[in-house]
Amino acid sequence: MAWIVADAIMRHRSGRSTAYDLWRSAATTSTSLTAAEARRVSVCVQPVFGLPTRPTNAEDHVPGHVGEWLWYLFLHEEEPQGREVAFLEPPSWSVTEGGGDGFVVHRLTGAPDTSLLFRLWEIKKFTGAGSVSGTISKAADQLKERGLEYLAKLCSAHANEPGDIGELMSQLVELWIQADPSGGAGVSVSTNTASLPKRSAFTQVPGYLPDLRHPGQLEGLIVAVGDFTKFADQVKELLWSAL
Repeated sequence: MAWIVADAIMRHRSGRSTAYDLWRSAATTSTSLTAAEARRVSVCVQPVFGLPTRPTNAEDHVPGHVGEWLWYLFLHEEEPQGREVAFLEPPSWSVTEGGGDGFVVHRLTGAPDTSLLFRLWEIKKFTGAGSVSGTISKAADQLKERGLEYLAKLCSAHANEPGDIGELMSQLVELWIQADPSGGAGVSVSTNTASLPKRSAFTQVPGYLPDLRHPGQLEGLIVAVGDFTKFADQVKELLWSAL
């Protein structure tokens, strides 16, 4: 599982450059990169994960970014009944980059007007002991306080998307203000298996976003992976393995 996440991260961060093929070949065959090749791979890894010779001092960056990728891969592969993913924003290049953590557009399948739905997600990690409730509340409050700003940024960044996706992007802010049924929000938390809640963990979210009252406008996801901090470190070590 750590390999799937590491491979997806490196493929995305490499774009259409040679970095992904260089990294994958070195990581799977234990061959060494040349100095120039190592620099090409390192520039994709370092901003979030640091390097073997210069590890990152921010302990929360790696698990936080891995949590965003778990959400992204889950949304990318899920097949919810009656809808399909039409647009999915990948995790940002830098952990400290401003803006929302996740954004997805679904197209309703079988609907006469092929309607689009969007969800703005806040993605958190919880690596401590006890309840994830506080982390979920923090994420919901962030959506309440900054959701409109995040959508305005998306509206600007994707102004040139074609067709009905582009039309939706131009309306994100207005639809959010109106609490239109086509819009909504989600909270995702990646955590340790031991911290899985024994009952519904998202009951407090509607109190932060009371205008989103239509069925399905609020969503929640908890991803539990053994010792999550250790898992995130495994992803990092795989990314480092070619360097």
